Amino acid sequence: MKKLVILAKYIVSLGLLYIILDDYGNNFIKLVQVIELKYIFVILLISIVQYIFSAYRWMYISHHTNLKISFFYSLKFYYISNFLNNILPGGVFGDLYRIYYTSENKRKLLELGKSFQSVLFERLSGQIALFFFFIISLTFYFLFYGKYIAFLYLLSLTIILIVLFRLFFRKMLLNFLQRNVIGKSFHSIFSGPIFWQHFFYSFLIISSYLSIYIITALSLKLEIDYFSFLVFTPLILFSMTIPISIGGWGVRETTALLVSFLLGLSASASVTVSIVYGLLNFICSLPGLLFIFYAPSK
Repeated sequence: MKKLVILAKYIVSLGLLYIILDDYGNNFIKLVQVIELKYIFVILLISIVQYIFSAYRWMYISHHTNLKISFFYSLKFYYISNFLNNILPGGVFGDLYRIYYTSENKRKLLELGKSFQSVLFERLSGQIALFFFFIISLTFYFLFYGKYIAFLYLLSLTIILIVLFRLFFRKMLLNFLQRNVIGKSFHSIFSGPIFWQHFFYSFLIISSYLSIYIITALSLKLEIDYFSFLVFTPLILFSMTIPISIGGWGVRETTALLVSFLLGLSASASVTVSIVYGLLNFICSLPGLLFIFYAPSK
């Protein structure tokens, strides 16, 4: 059954890529040929900073789940995790690798639970930051382009959701979280100063992801509205986390295609940016392959 699921995810990735490139990949080679090495160099530098902050965020959250790991240990396994997520189906095997190898005793469920919490909360922190970045940037987008009706809809919906949560769901959620160990850990990590600390790291990390995506577009010398492109890039990045493909391949390009239709961009250019970004993301994770053969202590 597991082999069938893995095979299905490979088929999804390759199938979506084939369909998209067959219809919209006519200018792919032409666009790729204009990339200058200086852009690749800048992306690699940003990627190193991104991994450093990501590893530090994971180490910070781990310490608050009572799992003590060193920064270098965290950095090593973050590289390995991303490398595995780029080549294996579902985008979660790298995280499972992290969970397994950061547990002090593989037979102790408690220790494995701490590892699971640290990885789960670390990933969740990034998704929350990505969501807030999208909402805030979308707000500026509506205001900048004079889409005031859309802005009012977004503002009204946000206010309604906040009011409903505080009136009906906040107390219920707090009671639920206090009933189990993971819930208590979640409440402590996603509230107060601890939350704002790792949320700040996540904001910097999300900014680096978006910067790399935009620089990838710049490297292709595309004449596009980069502000609009930046606003909707979080949708493309979020699609990569959907566990139905290999390293986000196919799903990311499909989302990029939909965004191009939404913004009136060149479909071929948008798909090319997505593919080149995927390749650069894989290249940036290659140190993980080396780290697999080197295992420092915690």
